[in-house]
Amino acid sequence: MELTKEQIKYIDDLLYDSGIKYWDVRIELLDHVVSEIEHQLQTNSDFKTMVFEVFKKIGWKENFNGSNFEELIKDHHNNFYKKVRKSFSKAMKEDLSSPLIITVCLVLLYFFYEVAHYKELFKYFSLLIILVPLFSLIFFFTRKMFYRSIYLNHVSSIAFFSLSIFNCSIYLPKMFFDFNVFNYPILVAVIFGLTTIQTTLGIKFFFKEFEKINNVYKKLMTL
Repeated sequence: MELTKEQIKYIDDLLYDSGIKYWDVRIELLDHVVSEIEHQLQTNSDFKTMVFEVFKKIGWKENFNGSNFEELIKDHHNNFYKKVRKSFSKAMKEDLSSPLIITVCLVLLYFFYEVAHYKELFKYFSLLIILVPLFSLIFFFTRKMFYRSIYLNHVSSIAFFSLSIFNCSIYLPKMFFDFNVFNYPILVAVIFGLTTIQTTLGIKFFFKEFEKINNVYKKLMTL
């Protein structure tokens, strides 16, 4: 028995109210729930009772806060994280196996080594390294579909992870050991060079994945 648009919307709203805020997870669960109900629902069956029965099967639980899919959401987070990490590792290997990319990386390392001797000038490069990915993130965070996509949330956290390493490499030695990285051009070249390379490839990966997910989202909005 095929469900009506009103019944499908009821299921979708109930999923949202039960904590499934990410649209890509909700679409997946909605498809599963609708298929299950259409397969089992008979003319004399109670639709809402059937919905809650299917919900319970996939991990829906009632508690003093209402209801949620806490364990199911955790599983999706873990699965998407593994999937994104695998895709990112593959993309990085492909990029870093290119002779052109390798050449650019070596040039960058040498460039940062030379510039590190001019501390005042280097401050501007430090600021640039932070601002470029920051503006990229601000642009995408203004898109509703971005922060409501569990996949793109994990893409952004992995693609821009190097910025966290960058901050730790610069500030932690100074904070705990009174060791100023900027006094050592070789260290500066390694830290800034690797951060720039990883961040650049991360932005490239992010753009690619965003475009892919954005196209899926646009198609869904036309249905």
